[in-house]
Amino acid sequence: MRTLSQILTDCNAYLDLDASEPTGSELTTRTNYANQAIWEATAIAQFREFQKTYEVRATSATLSLPSGFREFMTAPRLLDSSLIWIDYPEIRPDERYGKTSTDKYCYVLGNPSEGYKAVFNNLDTNCTLSLTYQRYPSGFATLTDVCELSDPQYVVNKIESLVLQSRRDERFPTKDAEAERRLRNMVGRGSKPPTGGTNIIRRTGVANYVLE
Repeated sequence: MRTLSQILTDCNAYLDLDASEPTGSELTTRTNYANQAIWEATAIAQFREFQKTYEVRATSATLSLPSGFREFMTAPRLLDSSLIWIDYPEIRPDERYGKTSTDKYCYVLGNPSEGYKAVFNNLDTNCTLSLTYQRYPSGFATLTDVCELSDPQYVVNKIESLVLQSRRDERFPTKDAEAERRLRNMVGRGSKPPTGGTNIIRRTGVANYVLE
């Protein structure tokens, strides 16, 4: 867990050979760069750090989505009276005209400014809906805010690269490449199955038998 203060101190140590927080306009600029780094990363991939689950009792076919909602990660699911989860796959709003009244699907309307809402077709009301979604990053508002990404060093390297770019420093390509490598590593780790689960490759055919 690294705070913005620690991240900026690390940047200062490299860029200005002074292991302390920047002040004045440098503090404002580098905080802005830190937020740019977070938003750039989340625009490229979905991260588990921004995954949330929202469960609610469905009272109508239109549901206001939580503040900060960005996009669904999986199809919304409804728990029916038989305690079976039923998927309501998301479609584009214009695709609904090719569907029937009995099809189970949903679509999302809205924008970040006005908020989002999901419209469900053929929804059983008074049942539990479970939504797994990505939220927008909170970013850094204060020096004590903790980095939301799993690798804060990516943010450090990205700030360093942006500062070096603004200075036309020849070290910029090296630092930028280092930041991109760390971003790719985070994306790769995010695509791995949970390490706390059971990762067994099922054997089939002859390989399924063990000779004594």
